Amino acid sequence: METAELCAENYLKQHSLLPQRFSKEEQREGKTPDFRVFKQSDLVAYCEAKHVQRDEWLDEKLKKAEPLELVGGMRPDPIFNRLTAHIHTAAKQFAAVNPNREYPNILFFQNSDKACKMADLLAVLKGNFYAEGGIVEPIYKAFSEGRIKDEKLTIDVYLWLDDWKAAPQKTKSYYWEDSQHYKRVCELLQSDPKNHRHVP
Repeated sequence: METAELCAENYLKQHSLLPQRFSKEEQREGKTPDFRVFKQSDLVAYCEAKHVQRDEWLDEKLKKAEPLELVGGMRPDPIFNRLTAHIHTAAKQFAAVNPNREYPNILFFQNSDKACKMADLLAVLKGNFYAEGGIVEPIYKAFSEGRIKDEKLTIDVYLWLDDWKAAPQKTKSYYWEDSQHYKRVCELLQSDPKNHRHVP
């Protein structure tokens, strides 16, 4: 089991939920997320875990460089494309087993890249840059309104764990308030909506 899956499994168990892997046979037959999630013996949700790994582009260039050779250069920030790809893939996995969205879909990110933050996930989901002082600039609409425009809404809650931080700051969450499962997910994850901050 990969580290992101282990982190997701531990998190769900801490909330009295039982994650159960799909069988090898089911995985061979088609796409699946990582877990069915049970509360006692009842199926209550599906969960997929993704690992946001540190970008090693510059490290690879340094490994291949000659002594005293300068390496690097300009390129688009890969963080937003990676997060978008993870959401796109997860949405397909959820749709394969939960096409009518009868149960909540939970996407869990284990983040090992200190250059990537939950604010980047919000940028991809909402399309906005949130500056200090409350200024909101819609500069990431190419991601939020691109291929995940509808797919992102099929995921009811995004859980974000920075694996270098200590608990309880370690895990954060983002809920879609207009999700049909919003209330249920809050109950399952023991999260009081009164404490949720509303993102414009």
